[in-house]
Amino acid sequence: MTPNGERVRGGQQGQSEQGGETALDAVDWASIHHTIEEEVGVVLFTVLRFTQGGEVMERIYSSHADEYPVGGTKQVATQVSPDWVAACRDSGEPFLGSTPADLDRIFDDASTIKALGCGSILNVPIPGPDGVPLATVNMCAPEGTYTPTAQERAVQIIDTGVESAKQQGASA
Repeated sequence: MTPNGERVRGGQQGQSEQGGETALDAVDWASIHHTIEEEVGVVLFTVLRFTQGGEVMERIYSSHADEYPVGGTKQVATQVSPDWVAACRDSGEPFLGSTPADLDRIFDDASTIKALGCGSILNVPIPGPDGVPLATVNMCAPEGTYTPTAQERAVQIIDTGVESAKQQGASA
């Protein structure tokens, strides 16, 4: 966050791994998950950390451990579309897909996501100190759940949770 409360976004392609693991591990993802579930709506909630210079994503939190286990990985080059990579990883912007067709276009595991009853997706990058995304928070829900208003609220909840973890770490 900048001093005026804006999210820091963008940066070079890839990911800043310096300090990212510790910062991400300090976040109470379960609390963020449950707040989003109550206030925005979510069926599937995962957090994936960028590793290997942004080429691999490793799952560090999952609401559905059977389908999407913690420790599971995604190869960025082969398992997500270039549109998603350009938006989330390279530009640090949220990605909003409102229909099952959006899921099919973006993710190779769209059939698994849809089998959970999901037809819309919202991915929110977590910027590191240099603005380069460290991870993404990934939310899936029934078609039409995620709107620009829902996106705004989800980003607020995520930013508050991440900022709280940073502040607690600074005071420890």
